[in-house]
Amino acid sequence: MKNGKIYRVAIFLLFLGCSKSQITPSGNDDYNLVGTTPIAGSVMKKMEGIYTLSDGSSDLGSQFVCKTSKSRVSFFSDLDGIFFILKYGYDPTDGSIQFSGFWRYSEFPTQGTIHFSISAADGATDLLAGIISNLKLQGTFSDNAISLHYEHAFSNYATNNPFMVIAHHGVQTTSNPPYAENSINGVLNDENYGCYGLEFDVRMTSDHVPICIHDASINTRLTEKGPLSGDWDQYSFALISQYIRLIDGQKVPSVEEALNAFIDSTTMKYFWMDVKGNTDIFKYLEPVVRNAYARAEAEGRDVVIFAGLPSSDVIDELNQQPTYKSTNTAYTYSLPLPTLAEESFDKTLSTSSQFFGPRYSLGLLLDDVEQAHNDGIKVISWTLNGKDLISEYLQDGKFDGFITDYPAYVVYDFYTMF
Repeated sequence: MKNGKIYRVAIFLLFLGCSKSQITPSGNDDYNLVGTTPIAGSVMKKMEGIYTLSDGSSDLGSQFVCKTSKSRVSFFSDLDGIFFILKYGYDPTDGSIQFSGFWRYSEFPTQGTIHFSISAADGATDLLAGIISNLKLQGTFSDNAISLHYEHAFSNYATNNPFMVIAHHGVQTTSNPPYAENSINGVLNDENYGCYGLEFDVRMTSDHVPICIHDASINTRLTEKGPLSGDWDQYSFALISQYIRLIDGQKVPSVEEALNAFIDSTTMKYFWMDVKGNTDIFKYLEPVVRNAYARAEAEGRDVVIFAGLPSSDVIDELNQQPTYKSTNTAYTYSLPLPTLAEESFDKTLSTSSQFFGPRYSLGLLLDDVEQAHNDGIKVISWTLNGKDLISEYLQDGKFDGFITDYPAYVVYDFYTMF
């Protein structure tokens, strides 16, 4: 906390309580969107840039990075990882653009509703015409007034070199997360939190269906208590779908379901599959990934779906399926499928991987990263959660992206540093 007033607000709201896996406050909070009409996401993307507090309460920060997703406008604050996620609509009665949503801290579940409006005179008319001119948002939160003013666009470097902000397990915070990790709702909402991609874990069922789950065995850390126990590969996908629910009530998704949601319903580019093992897993993963690439191509989506290789055992499994990394004319998408090696840069080279994914504790690895870039290999460090560590690794490192549970820190720092 940076001042006593914010601390008191945080404690007050914390005592109000939030149910597990709930991030959006309940109630009819979208009153100002009643009667509005949709606006294309391509129009709202013009809003992206740096904003400053021009009037009202500074409890949520004084400078903000604005990013848009397929259907939301999000702001990331300079204060304690605070972010807003906003729905929007056009009000034909007065020519304004209305926003409704929630604000929240990154590292604990203090949150509340927030509303904004851009009047016709404050830039709504120009924005709808694709022009940014004196854009100003007037809003309220917790009985406080707040006004944000557009300062400038992102730098050419930041615009043309988007940083790979990768959602860890598809979860946007470790404190009272909005959705269960490795879930379809995570896929559908990750980009609203500033993410450019997501990282999901991959295991296999007894009937060889690749599924998204982290732990090897069924447990109450990840799932509701149910009739099945033991390892996931003891059971068929049909049985898992019938009897197992994640901690927020969702089903355990197959990799195919997660990839379809990623392609059909988001604008994210990167999908990191952290392959956990299982005999012959690449034999059964290959058709799923090739079909996903074909689906993306048919929809005009530019995506990169890569298999993470966290260990020598997983690399051995990959070597048992040589068509995974070669041209395979049995499929519509026949090009080699990309991989990422985690253990070392030498493993990246020996597996001909397109990505290197070192653990953050290995340090900045400046020589390895430089060599990787010379070889056309991108480098993503994991898992960076500390605010100061994120700033340090952005400022002093040369990475192409991070896996993180707190994307708000990464988004704010990247777009204001560069």
